[in-house]
Amino acid sequence: METDRNAEQQQATTAASSAPMTQIGRMRAAIAQTVAIAPRFLRGDVNADLMANTMVGAVRTYVEQQRAAGSDGTPQDADAQALQGTLAELMGCGSGYLAGRCDAACVARTMTQMVHEFAPR
Repeated sequence: METDRNAEQQQATTAASSAPMTQIGRMRAAIAQTVAIAPRFLRGDVNADLMANTMVGAVRTYVEQQRAAGSDGTPQDADAQALQGTLAELMGCGSGYLAGRCDAACVARTMTQMVHEFAPR
């Protein structure tokens, strides 16, 4: 199981590092990081703790990248504005689960929506 987690983390890191260094690119990379492991979570191969930590970690990484780029994170255009809500959902759902305010079924509903909306086709 530890090997699976390491592989998941590597896959997520690869998805994040291959994105362009624009605000939209960083936003999409954060979303892609979570969507990359979501199918395994939805099948029960990955637990909700790892999924929630990935969700929160992806958004935190995005925020750190924005700060490093000299930005306060304010969306720069309409596309970024739309993705801002997605990042807020990832952070709210992931942190809510980690704080015990919701359960794995709630995380599954959020990730099902993310996969439908953002998974590569």
